[in-house]
Order: sequence, then structure tokens, then C-alpha cells
Amino acid sequence: MLEFSAVAKTKISIVKYLNAVPLAWGILEGRHPDLFDPVLHTPSECADQLQQGKVDIGLIPSIEFQRIPGAKVVPGPVVASRHRVRSVLLISLKPLWQVKTVGVDTGSRTSAVLARIVFDQFFHTRPDFRPAAPDLAAMLAQNDAAVLIGDAALKFIEVNERPNAEKQKAWLKLGPEPLQVFDLAERWKFLTGLPFVFAFWAVRPGVPADGIVEALKESREYGVQNIPAIAKRYSEELSLKEEFLREYLTDNVHYYMDEACTEGLRQFYDMAVRVGAIKTARPLEFL
Repeated sequence: MLEFSAVAKTKISIVKYLNAVPLAWGILEGRHPDLFDPVLHTPSECADQLQQGKVDIGLIPSIEFQRIPGAKVVPGPVVASRHRVRSVLLISLKPLWQVKTVGVDTGSRTSAVLARIVFDQFFHTRPDFRPAAPDLAAMLAQNDAAVLIGDAALKFIEVNERPNAEKQKAWLKLGPEPLQVFDLAERWKFLTGLPFVFAFWAVRPGVPADGIVEALKESREYGVQNIPAIAKRYSEELSLKEEFLREYLTDNVHYYMDEACTEGLRQFYDMAVRVGAIKTARPLEFL
């Protein structure tokens, strides 16, 4: 029997997108809903909450580990993808080598760095990245391309997974060509052969470790076991097909920090240094 008293009042910031729900399902809906004091935010807000000491644990974008001094990674639970993720998209009006400006969802930090790496590694270009609200039409009206993440990306990909100029004409500027849509996890896998880790739980310095790892692993297991129920509930909330969401949570998102994920993280940090997203890469430090 796990001892949870040490984490009974731990403040925890949870990403409000669907892909994070299985990790947090035990916290939100499980047998121990009172272990944590949860708040829901975008990925960037989760990082800010942890960095500012407003929460003890946060589900942070993986790049933010490099920007929060003293933070430690909770081993085990992650939001990752081993091939296609479908909810982190680079959507372009032009061939990528011609792109000069990219609108980036303000909730994104890791995906923004990943997009910079894709441009640098595949095309040796460095477009101007501009923060923007996650409104694809507005993003593409002001930029050559856009990075769209989370539930907004899922809603787009359900309808537009196959190129279709007629469906996409609201975003097209000139000519009949459909939008060019790139799955950033898929681009990473092609580049490195490794999974991509988008987020993980991190703990700020000074937070007692007792019970945290076990509780968060149990929350993940409860969520993974209940993916059909999660898909059913969120199909109504997001107005997306239940089967589509079940497939997404089962096949596209990976929730276990294995050796390949750890190596993928190390390579991501090294490449982030190369594109100037961070100055140096500190080694992963686990709780």
C-alpha cells in the first residue's frame, strides 16, 4: 500500500490538452483525488507556474527543464510520440524552404523549438517565429506557416488529414494547391530515428519527494487503463469522433519514459543549443 500523506497538499499544474489527460486521470478522477491541488493550464503556463514557485509539480514542456534551475524530472510518465503524433503540426502555405515567417501558438514552447530544428536540419533556414493565438486562419493570414498544437491541432487534422484544396480554401492565399501539413514528431523520427518527448512532470527544488513518483505513476496507469472512457468523455467536449480520439491516445501518444525517449531528449537538447534556443544543455536530473 502506497503512503500518500506526504503529497496530500502538493500543488500540481496539469496541461489542459487531451494528450495529457491519461497522465492526470488518477489525479482528476482516480481513487485518490485529494492527493494534489490541481490547476489546468497551457504547456507554457505550466512551466511559468513551476518556475515562479506557484506550484510544486508541473507537467512542463520538455525544453523548459533547461530553463528552470534546479528542477528535477519525475521518472516514468511522459507525453511522447514514437512516430506520428497528429497534435503537433507545422502547416504551411509554401514549400518549407521558402518559408520566411512562422506563427507559433503562444501555448507552445517545445514544439516551437522542434519546428526551428526541422527548418535548420532539413532546409538550413531560420525563419522568423512569431507568437500568435491558436487561430489557424489568422496565423496564416499574417505568416507563411504556423505551428499548431494540442486540441486545436487535433480538430484540424481530423478534417484535413488528407490534402483537400476545397476544404482548405479558407486558408489558401493564391492558387488551388492545398496546405502543406507536417507532423513534427514524424519529422523528428525521420531525422533521428528516436521518439520525441513533448512533456514530463517536473518538481521544483525543495519539494519533498516522498510518494510523488509512485502517485504519478499510478495516475498514469489509471489513465492508460481508462483510455476508452477518456475518449468517450472528450469526444463530447471537443466535438470529435470517439474512435478518432481513442486511436490517438492509444497509437499516437506514448506515456512511458523508456531508454529511447531518454536518448531522444538528449539529442533534442543538443540540437536546441545548435539553433540557439538554449545556451547550454544540462544533463537530465531525475527525482
